[in-house]
Amino acid sequence: MDVANQGLISRAVRDSINEHLNNRLVGINDELHQLAKVEETRELFARFIGAQTNEIALTKNASEGINIIANAFAWKEGDNIILCPKLEHANNILPWLQLKARQGVEVRTIEPLNGQIDVEALGKAIDSRTRVVTIATVTMVPGFRTEVSAIARLCNQKGVFLLADATQSVGILATDVRDLGIDGLAVSTVKGLMGLYGSGFLYCRRQWADRLLPAYLARFSVDLGEALESAPVSDTFTLRPGATRFDIGHYNFPGLIAVTASIRQLSAVGMERIERHVTGLAARLATGLHGLGMPVCGGLLRPGSSSIVAVGDMSLLGGQSSHQLDVASLRDHLAQHKIIASARRGVLRFSLHLYNTADEVDQVIDIAKGWLTRPA
Repeated sequence: MDVANQGLISRAVRDSINEHLNNRLVGINDELHQLAKVEETRELFARFIGAQTNEIALTKNASEGINIIANAFAWKEGDNIILCPKLEHANNILPWLQLKARQGVEVRTIEPLNGQIDVEALGKAIDSRTRVVTIATVTMVPGFRTEVSAIARLCNQKGVFLLADATQSVGILATDVRDLGIDGLAVSTVKGLMGLYGSGFLYCRRQWADRLLPAYLARFSVDLGEALESAPVSDTFTLRPGATRFDIGHYNFPGLIAVTASIRQLSAVGMERIERHVTGLAARLATGLHGLGMPVCGGLLRPGSSSIVAVGDMSLLGGQSSHQLDVASLRDHLAQHKIIASARRGVLRFSLHLYNTADEVDQVIDIAKGWLTRPA
């Protein structure tokens, strides 16, 4: 129950990787064929999130996608970006602090409200010098959904770029970038997309991408027409259209082969169906743990509920906790029973995917009960 840290891979994903490795073993390395498969992956992911194919860049993780956007703006001293650091992963904080140190960009922070991004406070923080607002679609902890569409409307009215770290939602919850109204989305493939480490995607709305300049260039960032990769480069060049200009160097073929197989499986099951399944399981787990008297973040109502259920002290996340919980002890007790969950920022986080079952949820509740009633 730890997809928020790392998802499982399926047998189909493993088989797809084995086929690729077997080809490499005997010296089959058809680069043009593999590059064609890369473009198939780009198109497949674009459809998966409701984007255009040329709005997708291929990255090695969500962090790289965030950094690509952060360094593509022509920043001026006094420009500002807005985020809620208590609810963000460090990798959606550090790039902005780097801009502050190097270019005098102001990093404006807002406080969370009961474990969620405070939309009203965020709106008040936006001014004429705000260039970017960055959020998590689902927070790392306590795992609540962000009111993305409401924030997008605020940003769109002011011409502010809205960047979303969607690592905790894509592949788990149905995602359509048009419906959300976001301008950028970064995601790794190792979590909800049930792929491997070392690959990811960056969505950048075409209208924005064509105005942004990549900080780095390589063969796949520029349009060389029909020329081969090894062809000499002239003094002038043309950037590839849309987000494809952010592709750098060669591609992680095994990572993309793996996620292609996974996305096909997720699409075949149906993301709306998967979302109903995981949110239903999460509600069942939250109800059961709450019934044991455990401090479930958000209580039974759990604002913006997702596939994540967290228990513990909400004080670090802008909320209140009814009582303390020995998170480390509970985590270790569960681990002894082969249940994997993550301790993060004072809470224990359970995160579910399509492969989890109601029986597993009930087992966790029963084992947690055993921990509560253990001899002192």
